[in-house]
Amino acid sequence: MANKKNQIYFHIHISESADFLKKSYEMETNKTKKKKLLVLYLCANKDVRCYPDFKDYIDCHQGTIHKWFNLYELHGLEGLLYTKKRQSDILKTDGKIILYKSFFALKESEQIFNALLKEIEWRHDTIKHFGKEIPLPRLTAWYGDTGKVYTYSKIRMEPLPWTPQLLEIKNRVEKISNCTFNSVLINQYRDGRDSVAWHSDDEKELGENPVIASVSFGATRQFMLKHKTRKDIEPITIDLTSGSLLLMQGKTQECWLHQIPKTTKPVLARINLTFRTIID
Repeated sequence: MANKKNQIYFHIHISESADFLKKSYEMETNKTKKKKLLVLYLCANKDVRCYPDFKDYIDCHQGTIHKWFNLYELHGLEGLLYTKKRQSDILKTDGKIILYKSFFALKESEQIFNALLKEIEWRHDTIKHFGKEIPLPRLTAWYGDTGKVYTYSKIRMEPLPWTPQLLEIKNRVEKISNCTFNSVLINQYRDGRDSVAWHSDDEKELGENPVIASVSFGATRQFMLKHKTRKDIEPITIDLTSGSLLLMQGKTQECWLHQIPKTTKPVLARINLTFRTIID
């Protein structure tokens, strides 16, 4: 190894998965996937340096291998093997968005969706439009640290205390985003008629250039972006699938609007969590 600090020597307790990984490695024909499975198999055997013929690859790809092990810790075996490559070039200018399409494995996503559906204290707020009270086309909830009040569209939201499930999701999101969040806005889109109109998460409580981490569970919905001032940039549409994580960073909120449009297509319920940091 190049130096002691970067030595790849892991002790992760997945030995029970070793046989499965070995069989998957032997059956895989794609060279890149085969190397990935071999690294995981070696990890299951406690020492990635124990395979002499693989030493050169380890020496040349330390960063990649570190990433695989970090992803394993976040996703577990199933989630890692089926995680698609993240996309970091969604915005070409004026902001940064990173999409992790399978941040949570499908089976885990289904379990989390069902738990949130039952455990969250949903509320159905209204807004005033030309003097009339109109119900929001979605259900909402606000959870967070004590005192982290959030106001949008003249709706004041006092935080409910974190639940164990929300804290678990938050910890995993914080680990990959290198951010610390103190609150989360939760939206439930009951069907295709529920939506959120064009807006930016640029309230003063969020500070300048906030990082917003958006996690989705349930039905796939379209997430649309359009630049606020540049008409030469085409709007962007992203399918947010169950278990996906979308990180919005940099000048994204300053320069872009986003929405979840209504759809006439039959669609089941979706729960979206947007983790935020309220500035004191």
